[in-house]
Amino acid sequence: SYFFFFNDTATTEIYTEQIVGSVRCVQETGYNWSDGSKRLLLHPAGPFTVFFWCPMIKWGISFVNVRDIYYTPLEAVSSKLQFVLFISGLVWARYAMVITPKNYLLGASNFLMGVIAGVQLYRKWRAGQLIE
Repeated sequence: SYFFFFNDTATTEIYTEQIVGSVRCVQETGYNWSDGSKRLLLHPAGPFTVFFWCPMIKWGISFVNVRDIYYTPLEAVSSKLQFVLFISGLVWARYAMVITPKNYLLGASNFLMGVIAGVQLYRKWRAGQLIE
């Protein structure tokens, strides 16, 4: 593969380092973790991995875009940015369903990001401002 991001070997190495770090963190604290807490912390898409934090950032982008629908003048909304958010949201929603482990949180956050960007593009189109 020409792209580092889609290189399975590199992704596996990063993923393995994250899991090893989370196991070490849970074991070395000396705290008596409940079984549920251990399952959450050591889950392949748990809070010690990029699979958890990436969707959190995407939810933030989506919430800001929803806020823009109500509080930002339509003239200030960039059609180009919304187009990029629309395409990337849909592409990454699909990607989240084919990676291991499947990341439903990432898929949902990206799908929502794409839908909200689509709503913004529709608003720009209705107002005749789609082409800047």
